[in-house]
Amino acid sequence: MNVASVLPGVVPMAQALEATALARWLQQSMWGYPVVSALHIVAIALLLGAITVVDARLLGFARQVPVAHVARAAWPFAAAGVVLALGTGPLLFIVQPGDYLVNPAFFWKLLLLLAAFANVAWFHLRFSAALRGGHALTAGVRAVAALSIALWLAVLFAGRMIAFV
Repeated sequence: MNVASVLPGVVPMAQALEATALARWLQQSMWGYPVVSALHIVAIALLLGAITVVDARLLGFARQVPVAHVARAAWPFAAAGVVLALGTGPLLFIVQPGDYLVNPAFFWKLLLLLAAFANVAWFHLRFSAALRGGHALTAGVRAVAALSIALWLAVLFAGRMIAFV
């Protein structure tokens, strides 16, 4: 399964994107694409690093450190990672959108990314008090934290697989 088979109307849009001046510059520039790719890796490191630290604390690691302190310290790194990833990901995509749209690993990355963000939303709707230290670290909190780590690692793995599928 791939994005093009699920959303066949995106192929003409992808072709138009690939023909833009920005896409052509990224394709031809000696430094453009490598810099954007490196920044995307930095974004992933910031986001996954911050999320993993918070989730690990929610799972019971470093019990001597209050959850609220960990969450407050990690928040700017996670936010920076999301912003940077949302800025660099589309730039990487426009370089060869036709290839990405038929790549099953790209499809899975997007699907897992949606699931990971849905898990974040669920956590904040249901257990946000846990991040402020106002909610016990229940089995539900721990389950969502464990799922978070699993989903974000799966997103990372699927993203790396794009180059090999």
